[in-house]
Amino acid sequence: MTPARLLLDEMLSPKIGAGLEDRGPDVDAVTQRPDLMALHDDEPILAATTAEGRIMVTTNIGDFAVLDARWAAESRTHAGIVFVTTSAFPQDRSFIGSVVKALHAAASEKALPAPGQTLYLRPPR
Repeated sequence: MTPARLLLDEMLSPKIGAGLEDRGPDVDAVTQRPDLMALHDDEPILAATTAEGRIMVTTNIGDFAVLDARWAAESRTHAGIVFVTTSAFPQDRSFIGSVVKALHAAASEKALPAPGQTLYLRPPR
């Protein structure tokens, strides 16, 4: 079985990827990729992520929700987008660990979004 492939948007710490390293998902981070940091815009990053078959994980809901709608209207399909909200994951000391647990649970339960779909991540029960 192929592990889930994720890309953490620039506002998410690469520590999230490190926390998932031995848990299954293949995680990369925009901040660790000079090629993606040089793009300076969300749409080409989403396109590059899609070309790599990686699901975008972001807190930038406003911009990526608009991109999701635009791509759907243009019959374009991204590899999937996971939205991490501050209401579900408060920006405090528990943030990184909580997101790691939730992404691990979603990957383990095969609940990550399919191509063209989005998911609002929730803490595991």
